[in-house]
Amino acid sequence: MTSFLNKGLQHLLVLYTEACEAVKVLEARLKKAEITISDQGKIAEAKSQHYEDKPKKVTQDAKIKLVAAQVDHDQAMTSFWDGLKNSVIVSLLQARIKMAYEAKDAVFECPTWPVDSLVAKLKDLEGSPVPHPSKSRTCEPSKAAEVAVEAGGKTEDGADASDGGAKEAGEDAVV
Repeated sequence: MTSFLNKGLQHLLVLYTEACEAVKVLEARLKKAEITISDQGKIAEAKSQHYEDKPKKVTQDAKIKLVAAQVDHDQAMTSFWDGLKNSVIVSLLQARIKMAYEAKDAVFECPTWPVDSLVAKLKDLEGSPVPHPSKSRTCEPSKAAEVAVEAGGKTEDGADASDGGAKEAGEDAVV
């Protein structure tokens, strides 16, 4: 019976040795699996961080572009308004210069017009100069009649200036 017990004991010893080897193999596999799982966790964390950062970066880029567009728009509007103001000032100066020339040509009794300073301002603002009307220019017929009436002379058509207005009014009105 001892042999039977020895055989059983040897068999148990072989089973125990095989079990110990299997445990060592399983422990090695477990360590590899733990390393693989931690590596995969790191990879998943890196991917997650990448996908979280990507929208943030896109949002930041969009905000930067929006701010740049707003700055460009503000500069364009400032430039537009400055140009508009300059244009209005130039138009007003040109009108004043034209009125001054006309006042001088019609020999109005008015205070002296600062034409030279107005022309200098217009030149500083780079506006187009106002041509001085020539004195040899013919007057409009209505102005010529007014000048003739004031002088007590005849109009361009040879009629007496004093009854020229009555003649025109008489044609339209029934007496």
